[in-house]
This record gives sequence, C-alpha cells and structure tokens, in this order.
Amino acid sequence: MGLGLGTYLTTVQGVDYVEFIAPGVAASTVMFGAIVETTYNSFVRIHIRRVYEAAITTPLSVQDVVVGEYLWASTRALAYGVIFLGVMTAFGLVASPVVLLAVPVMALGALVFAVLGMVYTAFVSNIEHFNIFYTGVLTPMFLFGGVFFPFDDLPGWAQAIGWCLPLSHLVAALRDLSLGTPGLSTLGHVGVLAAIGAAAFPVPLVRLGRALRR
Repeated sequence: MGLGLGTYLTTVQGVDYVEFIAPGVAASTVMFGAIVETTYNSFVRIHIRRVYEAAITTPLSVQDVVVGEYLWASTRALAYGVIFLGVMTAFGLVASPVVLLAVPVMALGALVFAVLGMVYTAFVSNIEHFNIFYTGVLTPMFLFGGVFFPFDDLPGWAQAIGWCLPLSHLVAALRDLSLGTPGLSTLGHVGVLAAIGAAAFPVPLVRLGRALRR
C-alpha cells in the first residue's frame, strides 16, 4: 500500500509515505497475530476441543494454561513482526540501527493484544460473537489507529479517541524507532502499553478460573 498510494501521497510529516506506513502495518501485523490466537483459536481449545479441561486435570492450574496462551500468542505475533521488520529492512525503510529496540516493543505489544484477545474470549460463549469483536473493535482500531494517517489534522475529540486505542501507541513507538527518532514520547507510548497490559492481565485468569471450575 505504501508503494502504491505513495505515488499519489508522496510524503507525510516530512517522510516518504511508504516509510510512514511501514511501521504502522508492522504494528497491525503484531496485533492481528496475537488477537487471532487468543480469540478463535483459544475459544476452540476451551469450548470445542476441551483442551483446558484436560490440562487442569494435571498439576497445571487454569492460570498456568491461560498464561501459556498469552506466551504462545505473543511468540507467534512477535515472529510475524520480526519477519515484517526484516522486509522493511530489505526495502530500505529502516533509518537507524536503533530499530533493533523495536523487537522488545513488539514483544510488549504482542503480549498486550494477546491479553486483550483473551479478555474477550473469557466472556463469550458462542464463536459467532467474535464477528462483533472483529467488526466493531479491531477493524475501526486498524483504520483509525494511526497506521495510514497521522492524527494531527483530526478534531480534538477524534485525537483523544485515537490515543485511547492501544494500537495507536504501538504504531507511534515503532514509527519513532523505524525513523530513528525515539524520545520521551516513545517511552510514554511504551508505558501506556505496559499499563494496559498490566490492567487486563488478571481478568481472564479470574474469569476462566471460575468458569472452568463449575
């Protein structure tokens, strides 16, 4: 998209559009990689294949299994992100070696989205309910999370909503690192991601712990 649309929209915020969009697409790749694993795939393991019920008959607790889901989804999403980062490097879209710091930031973002996906999964009883989540939450976040355009020209209320989206902070942090312009704002975006992850982390542990012990 950066190469195609970049022929019409050449620069954004003083950088080539393809350089602007690439870290945003990398961030969304991490998001979808983690979310898919802890929504549809986790739901199947919980409610259809009954993997969780089998696992907790061993010394493993529900919490152990859920944290294992977090870690597997994060690993899968991080792998996607690192591969995408390699593609960006091959296309010459990386401005500085500081982009190596994007790897731990992607790992944090992957964990956050893995947790958020599991939060939703912990409360649904029908696989069709994921259509609501993907259509009503993920798609708007993908479109308005700063991947394709900056927030600068939007109304104040729209900017406020945009910065409430976790994807926006992952996009902004990765963009700073990709362009070689990290700063205190980058640390702020990482801090917001960490806070969201910390707040959501225990929710599926408690919810699924209660549900599976019934």
